[in-house]
Amino acid sequence: MTRIMILEDDMDFAEMLKMDLVHHGYEVDVTDSGNEAFELLSQQDYDLLIADIYIWKDGQVARDGGLLLTGRLQNIRVSNEKDRRGSLPIIVISGAARRPGQHHILDVAKSLGADAVLAKPFAPEDLHNMIDRLLASYRP
Repeated sequence: MTRIMILEDDMDFAEMLKMDLVHHGYEVDVTDSGNEAFELLSQQDYDLLIADIYIWKDGQVARDGGLLLTGRLQNIRVSNEKDRRGSLPIIVISGAARRPGQHHILDVAKSLGADAVLAKPFAPEDLHNMIDRLLASYRP
């Protein structure tokens, strides 16, 4: 079964996303910590990562959000061919891209190693199509 990791701070959104993906046959884990996501990706095999760019904690942006996690995984891609996390497809999502001064943030995510990006809100079909495309191209 295909296993997906979601990094998201909005737990209501994360649960809706998880329910939708489980309904489509995926096994899904959710965390609101980039550091925890990185550790889980080290301990278990995942087929895809969906990461929110900004993770908010206690009213401020946490340091361990999706951009940092994407960059860490990109470093593995570049430096360690044997680490499975380096071949993990990454979809970065963000509602911030629609805010003033943040229109470029999804481009930044792509430059850090995201394979695909989606601005929130997005249609579930768009996410499903993106997942199918990435999984098809990353299958060993």
